[in-house]
Amino acid sequence: MKFSSEPITVSTALLLQMSLYLDSLNVDVDAFLRSLGVDPATVKSPDEYISVDTYLRIQDSAAEYVNDPYFGLHMGEFAEAGSWSILGYVMMNCKTLGEAFEKSGKYSRIIGNMIEGKARVKFKKVQMALFTPPHAPQMSRHCYESTLSSSVRMMRLLSGIQINPLEVTLIYPKPESTAEYERIFCCPVKFGQKENSMTLDWSIGNLPVRMANPSLLERFEKYAQDFLAQMERDDEHTRTVTKIILSRLDDDGLSIQKVAKEMAVSVRTLQNRLESEGVVFSDLLRDIREKLAKKYLHENYTVEQITYLLGFSEPSVFRKAFKKWAGVTPREYREQSLSAIPRI
Repeated sequence: MKFSSEPITVSTALLLQMSLYLDSLNVDVDAFLRSLGVDPATVKSPDEYISVDTYLRIQDSAAEYVNDPYFGLHMGEFAEAGSWSILGYVMMNCKTLGEAFEKSGKYSRIIGNMIEGKARVKFKKVQMALFTPPHAPQMSRHCYESTLSSSVRMMRLLSGIQINPLEVTLIYPKPESTAEYERIFCCPVKFGQKENSMTLDWSIGNLPVRMANPSLLERFEKYAQDFLAQMERDDEHTRTVTKIILSRLDDDGLSIQKVAKEMAVSVRTLQNRLESEGVVFSDLLRDIREKLAKKYLHENYTVEQITYLLGFSEPSVFRKAFKKWAGVTPREYREQSLSAIPRI
């Protein structure tokens, strides 16, 4: 199994999009963030990143705060070039929509690696399926729905045409009312499916982007390339260690000594490198195991299977560790996760 080696982070630029929606509801965004213990100043720079856990806490709390079960859909309606940081400006200067979304796939890491898209071409149709890294925490429907809604909004903004998908599929149960889905997507929406996806007519890739500027595209794309290169330099040691941890999780004796040996450096050197990136090895190992454990429980893996996959010596040791992480037993967590699936 292939694992992503990167810590999961989200660009604070996406919080701008969320703020625009909250502003439209006359919400004091700064006061709301402070109520969550988040300093508004720390999330206002579009070139900063926050952990996926912090982003999910803000997004889910905002949905609850405004009592909007369709929060993700509505947040997507406020997408604009600035909402996607430098990626948005790259896309708006491409020649066609096809080129814009090719660039989106190439530079999507700029706005985060919480959700990844995989394109499939079949019978003159393009299906974009959404996936999360295996070590990502469980996400609410708002994440997927905002991604799909934002993508449709960007297609319409870039082309100046009311482009509609051919079909949207969601893994969640069908809500009592589907009116908002039909209004936003203007196409059939199927619920309780195997994946979250959007299918488009192949021909839309040839539609021109109305504000295309080749010289600006070259400039913005160079900036995007430099930005990604800097990101890789900024957390290269964390990414390397994460990759090793994910490939060695079934080792119940996994330690910083073993990882340092594989990297051919001393333990002290590795500790210093991680510290320079704000990371402690034991915390990183715990976080990866915790997130994977929750993901596996949500996907109905047995406790025995998870014990083996995460490198615990026996199920009782895993159960004890999990209760320390989550405050509940694995069985209780699984039951709570199932009961928490929104049925709107």
